Amino acid sequence: MIVSKPSHSIHSNTNQKKSQDTALSHHRPLPSVLTDLIAIKLCDLIPTRPLPTGCSRTAPELLYFILKVTSRARISCHIAVVALIYLDKCKKALPKNAIGDQDTIHRIFIASILVASKYLHGTCWGITADDHVWLNNARMADICSDLFTLEQVNQLELSFLKLIHFECFVNANQVQDYLVQNRQDLCL
Repeated sequence: MIVSKPSHSIHSNTNQKKSQDTALSHHRPLPSVLTDLIAIKLCDLIPTRPLPTGCSRTAPELLYFILKVTSRARISCHIAVVALIYLDKCKKALPKNAIGDQDTIHRIFIASILVASKYLHGTCWGITADDHVWLNNARMADICSDLFTLEQVNQLELSFLKLIHFECFVNANQVQDYLVQNRQDLCL
């Protein structure tokens, strides 16, 4: 006996796929004032060692990297602002004499976005129609596959969490205070 699937399940799967495709096509990139502020905060975070003579840069240009990651990862403004708050925590936790390599701020950026995304998932700020594209370590490694492996992304996340002492909680008042403190940079 041959059993076939009811035709309504084929249509519902097709409609579900169309709905997902529509949701993906309606994602808006972060405002440039926000990506610019992220780049500024990252550049102010830690000085970097100069490249040795004769060596060429291997890390991508920072603003391009931020735009690529936030676009492909479908980062919302909420996630970006919480990541900025984490970057402030990170700056306070770094030793005063810390010096990074050319890709250190790229690594910190990846970790801050990943932790902010995970923290906000399931909160009132994280409820979205794009749950099927929620950011996780494997997806971040895929987005950054030309720079970082999954194992490196896992290590970046853990190192970042240790640096901020696993203090991920951010409430609405902290977000509001951050936005007020940075209102000129954000053109608010």
